[in-house]
Amino acid sequence: MSVRTARKAVVLAAGLGTRLRPFTASVPKPLLEVWGEPMLSRVVAWLRSQGVEEITVNAHHLASQVEAWCAANGCRVSSEKEILGTGGVLNPLREWIGRDDFWLVNGDIVFEEPPHLVLDDSPDVIGVAAVTEEGPRTIELEPECNLVTCWHSPDPGWSGTWTYCGIALLKAEILDFVKPEGFSSIIEAYEKASMAGKFIEGVEGARFLWTDAGTVESYIDVNSDGEDNAFAEISQVKAALDAAKLGEGKVEFCGARGSDRAFFKVSADERAYVIVYDDATRKENARYASHAKWLAEQGIKVPRVLAELPDKKTIVLESAGDDDLLSRSKKRGEERLRDYVNVVEELARFNSLDFTALELEGRFDAGLYKWERELFKEHCLGGRFMMEMPEAVEKELEAAAQKLLDEPKALVHRDFQSTNVIWKGDSFKFIDFQGMREGAGVYDLASLLYDPYVDLREGERRALAALYAKKVGRAPDEIAAVLPFAAVERLVQALGAFGRLASIGKKEFSRHIPNALSNLLDAADDASLDAVGALAEDLIAAEQSFGVHHHHHHHHGGECACHGHHHNDGGCK
Repeated sequence: MSVRTARKAVVLAAGLGTRLRPFTASVPKPLLEVWGEPMLSRVVAWLRSQGVEEITVNAHHLASQVEAWCAANGCRVSSEKEILGTGGVLNPLREWIGRDDFWLVNGDIVFEEPPHLVLDDSPDVIGVAAVTEEGPRTIELEPECNLVTCWHSPDPGWSGTWTYCGIALLKAEILDFVKPEGFSSIIEAYEKASMAGKFIEGVEGARFLWTDAGTVESYIDVNSDGEDNAFAEISQVKAALDAAKLGEGKVEFCGARGSDRAFFKVSADERAYVIVYDDATRKENARYASHAKWLAEQGIKVPRVLAELPDKKTIVLESAGDDDLLSRSKKRGEERLRDYVNVVEELARFNSLDFTALELEGRFDAGLYKWERELFKEHCLGGRFMMEMPEAVEKELEAAAQKLLDEPKALVHRDFQSTNVIWKGDSFKFIDFQGMREGAGVYDLASLLYDPYVDLREGERRALAALYAKKVGRAPDEIAAVLPFAAVERLVQALGAFGRLASIGKKEFSRHIPNALSNLLDAADDASLDAVGALAEDLIAAEQSFGVHHHHHHHHGGECACHGHHHNDGGCK
């Protein structure tokens, strides 16, 4: 049979790259660099090495960047107002494809030495595709002839399953099986063709290396396997290095925070720096740099901002240190108390600042306290314990919130826990203050003294509360009276957050629930909130019935190599 040649190719570059956020918030996934070169460049170069002369690239997410790249690299663009999918992409190109064979290749994959794909005139083969035993292995091949017989294996990963690599050489006949309009996947077309006796042949390469680089972890792994300083070529990092004049500093990836933020550590001139890329989907995150500069001007201990690049959504900070108050709290006696004394004195200065000229998040008002209660009700009581909020508890929590609303107005950090105080040697800095707002300063004090990550003794709490009162110019009895109400409010919020994070797969947060409940019981007893105390006891019993026992001194999940400290709900700075 005669061998056919393909001179046309369609490269898929329209995807949203959701699993690769935050990197894809400002750069489309196919234009992310691997080993100093965009993935799309590598794919197009390989296609041209196969004799392809005409290449069409589809675009949707951040389409203008893909269009500009194509204009500079001799490719056609098929822009999609609505994303059409890996099959629907072919509908606007039917006339261009005509009856010619063509390549269909993902623009966001990384591969080397793929198998040699050849089409012939065999009537039952409509295309050939690269397959590998790496990856999810969701398709099945007929062992005798290597035809794909199942595209959604009920036994993925088992013997006889393979991964479709997004590299296919197809006959134009496949267009007969593509849904003629709207969104569709190419897999649907392959399945329809199979029903008509037209199959895709899977071909494995002897030295084929492939990854879809589709998640933050896999993208980082791919770059780690490349040049020694591959991260320095990521556009946000490169711009940050230039802006902060860090030159040839060694760059390490040290974690992503959700889909919004990624962190890199830079070692240069025997010093350490942190690059934070922030998609700024939360308005408060965009205020980090301006807040940091303002706090530094007021003499508060915060990391210095070395460079701010709003167009790249990136800032460069000095590294706050390699230790945090949580890890230092393992010490006992005077040494631990001395750390807490220093932190409480600095917190008192923070809470006492005149913030009238500052643009802040919405103040702590009745609505925000109600939101904290709803978080607890939905994700802790309902989601974890399948319980309703008792009416008496609701009333006591409303009373606790009112106590805080009656407090003098202060600048509140909002997330003042042990993981947000970072140490370098004998000095410390506050981080994660981007959510600061007007409220009751005692809320921050309660966040620190009733922190679920640390087991403080009652005597330590009393002494530190008295010190705080002195530093903010209030009577110790006054602070002591309102502190347990603030602790109840803060712990209700923390328990809601732990429940929500555990429910979305971050199970490490479950381990902090017993400590938080124990602290809630202590605070409720001190505040004479009997209904809250009774609920805390019930939840402690329910938690123990899960087989979760109360252990002190748990580390917060997800240690970050940037500072050797821990990710928290505010992120790593």
